[in-house]
Amino acid sequence: MAILLKTILEDYGGYGVQGQLYDLGKDFSNFHRYIDGADSQIVQKFEQNIGSNLVGKRVRARASRGYKQYVKVYEFDVTKVTLGDYYDNYVVIAYDSTTPKPKEYFLKPGFKVQIIGPATGQPSPQKGGKPEGKEPTPAPTPMSPKNNPTAAQAQPMALAPAGRTPSEEPLEETGDGAKHYDAYSVDDIMEDIKKWLPKLLLKPQTSVRDFVKGLGWKAKGKSVFDLKIPVNVLKKGVAPEVVKRIMDSTGGLFTLKKMELNDNKDEWTVRIIKTMRDTK
Repeated sequence: MAILLKTILEDYGGYGVQGQLYDLGKDFSNFHRYIDGADSQIVQKFEQNIGSNLVGKRVRARASRGYKQYVKVYEFDVTKVTLGDYYDNYVVIAYDSTTPKPKEYFLKPGFKVQIIGPATGQPSPQKGGKPEGKEPTPAPTPMSPKNNPTAAQAQPMALAPAGRTPSEEPLEETGDGAKHYDAYSVDDIMEDIKKWLPKLLLKPQTSVRDFVKGLGWKAKGKSVFDLKIPVNVLKKGVAPEVVKRIMDSTGGLFTLKKMELNDNKDEWTVRIIKTMRDTK
């Protein structure tokens, strides 16, 4: 019986020894996983280092009440410190929980923080707003991966929606035409998803923080955020229609904008829109 030429080529000549194919995509995907994990460990390490010096203290520091907002000197209690990634730029955020809604202070790393003493439990005497005789620093327009390829490789989920150009509206799907928007914090995202995401997980006790890879954004009554969820942590049969049904059961509070598998089909990218309700 004659041996087909194609078989000979596949087994020896053109493709190497049979069974020796190398899955480059799998290793490259694992490489990205390790890089992301290393980044998380570094962030946690320095959050702990900075927090050990500031948490539980009354401080006086140069800070702003939002990213790229007015900077002035504030006095406040520090109850928590996080490092947040804004537009591929890490910032130090100190939290003051002496008020019903915790306040965020974006610290200026170029200035030393004065530690007054132990936390007093009293709110900051300073109000946010424009310092006398100064103009605000405008928030930067998010760069697209095309214009900033380094950021696109290093940060899979930036604050602005992936693939948009600076001229596009970050919340155009809401129809409100908002050009300026604020960050939606990781803590707020975690608070939102812990109400429903554990229902979809094989291990409901898994920390939802594992699936939040960056900040969301918000404008005019709506916030948008992305999640990265590995397929193997989800219950069998979880698909976009299942998540959509869960979102629909929230009475319009959450909407599933998209749910897409990556090229290796081992991770979902999930985009959620939250309609901010007036609590007054």
